[in-house]
Amino acid sequence: MMKQQQTWHQQLRNHHREELVQAGATLFLQRNFPDITVKDVCDQAGISRVTFYKHFRDMNELVLDVQIHILRDMTERLTASDLPQTNGRQRLAGILQAWVDYAFTHGKELRFVALFDLYYEQMRVDDELRQRYAQFVQHGTGRDFLQDALEQGVRDGSLKPQLDVSHAGVLIFQTVMGVLQRVSMTSTPELQDRHEGDVVVQPVIDMLLDYVAAPQ
Repeated sequence: MMKQQQTWHQQLRNHHREELVQAGATLFLQRNFPDITVKDVCDQAGISRVTFYKHFRDMNELVLDVQIHILRDMTERLTASDLPQTNGRQRLAGILQAWVDYAFTHGKELRFVALFDLYYEQMRVDDELRQRYAQFVQHGTGRDFLQDALEQGVRDGSLKPQLDVSHAGVLIFQTVMGVLQRVSMTSTPELQDRHEGDVVVQPVIDMLLDYVAAPQ
């Protein structure tokens, strides 16, 4: 009985944390997160401030959790688009196209990520949280599945045999995120003119594929 009560309390605790993260995400995607208060989040979630502080030290920790939540969701969507039965170049091209498609349906999320990157160094986040975020960026973002496609491409000859896979993965990740964030910051949350966005983004995608592709 005691064990069941502990399990129930833990489930309730996890549920409250998830509700706060979702409430924070909803508000952060509507407005700039520096303008959001703990009261705003609690009102949105229908949860007391006391409960908020049982889960988060302050708003900065919630902002960081929302950033991780968005990047993890994006990564899972891009991973699901991967086609490992094709060659490495085709796999990479498919992932990059899925990334562009994601930007056109999740412009608000990318805009939040861009704002987070701008504010992060100035945020009052302790060393423990900074380390947790650094570990997530290193191991929990899209670089791993990019690396799988790149490694396969080197093996099957569709990508340059001398390609530095690790360096190429970081370069592609940072370049694509930078371009898509820039587009999301200078246009409507979900781009209404797909052609206009493609004019900006597609040349960058083509350039990256040409950079890693094996000579014809």
